[in-house]
This record gives sequence, C-alpha cells and structure tokens, in this order.
Amino acid sequence: MHKDRFGYTLFLSISFHLIILIGLSLEITQRKVDYLGSNLKSNPKSDNFSVELKSLALQMINRPSLDSMIAELKNKISDQNQDLRIRPRRETITAVSAQSKQALYLKKWRERVEEVGNLHYPDEARNNKVFGSLRILVAIRVDGHVDDFRIMESSGSQILDEAAKKIVGLAAPFEPLPEEISFDTDILEIVRTWRFHEGISLKSIE
Repeated sequence: MHKDRFGYTLFLSISFHLIILIGLSLEITQRKVDYLGSNLKSNPKSDNFSVELKSLALQMINRPSLDSMIAELKNKISDQNQDLRIRPRRETITAVSAQSKQALYLKKWRERVEEVGNLHYPDEARNNKVFGSLRILVAIRVDGHVDDFRIMESSGSQILDEAAKKIVGLAAPFEPLPEEISFDTDILEIVRTWRFHEGISLKSIE
C-alpha cells in the first residue's frame, strides 16, 4: 500500500511539473511570435525576422497537439484520484508489525477469537486427537464486519482449516475499527497463526 501511495505521489508530482513546463513553453512561444510580428511590421525588409517568425508559427501550429497532451494528462490525474477514492485503503498487520495504535485492537480481536474458538472447538478434532497450526488472514472493515478470510498456510487437516473459517464467522462482527485506525485505513488485514492443541484449546500465537 505504501509503495502504491509513493508511486502515485511521484506520478502526480511529475505530471504537474510537466504541465507547468509545457504551459510556460507555450506562453514564451506566443510572446516571441507577438514580439517578432510587431518587429516585422516596423522592419518589413528583415529576412531574418521573417524566417524566425515562420519557424515560430510552425511551432504554434503544433499547439493543439500539446493542448491535447495536457488535457490527456489531466484526465489521467483525475482518473488516478478517482481510483484512489474508490479503492479501499488496506493495512496488513501481524503481532510483530502492529503499531501502538493497533495493538489494543489486535489484543481484543485475539481474545474474542480464542473465546469463540474454545467454545466451538471442533468435536471431530477433539475425539480423533487432531491438532496442528495454520496461518490465516482476516480482513476487517471499518464497521467490524469481515471483508475477507484466507488460509495462508494450511494446517494439513481439512477439519482444522474448516473449523478456523467457522470460528471467524461465529466471532464476527468484531468491534468497529477505532478512529485512530480508521482515519487512514478502510480495511485492516490481520495475519495470525492459530494453534489447535490436542483436544484442549485454540490459541492465537505470533
């Protein structure tokens, strides 16, 4: 996300500088034409002025194409702005990378998941002594509802993978994102490793 923002900012800066330079170039060219034109009127026999004026006139003929380029560039900037407004701002965190403003929310989220997970520990896993770890990603919208759920590293057991998905569904919706997070984040992606202990409990680690 940060890379996307940096690339967009760089593109925007270059675009605006290009528009300014083209505009200044056109203005200087126009002033030269006006100036040389007035000199030709007072010096009608000057061949040098005539040649230079013709050259500048040819440059002015190309002005529509430059205007079109500027218009196209402005449209691209407008499209980029529109895309940025529409696209949700995502932030991905782990227990290690979470900032202080996210740590409390992450702690409450973990406690909620463990509470629900232990209440709904899969009977089949408990009875058959199936245990293991899996790494998941849970994307949470501003209102606390789940936007996406993905298993990034499977436990190797379909029973546990399906149980993880079910537990997230039962635990949702989570608390809405607090203002200090939602100020610059539309969707918070939490990546955690869950450990299903042998018929005992579910723990969120790392």
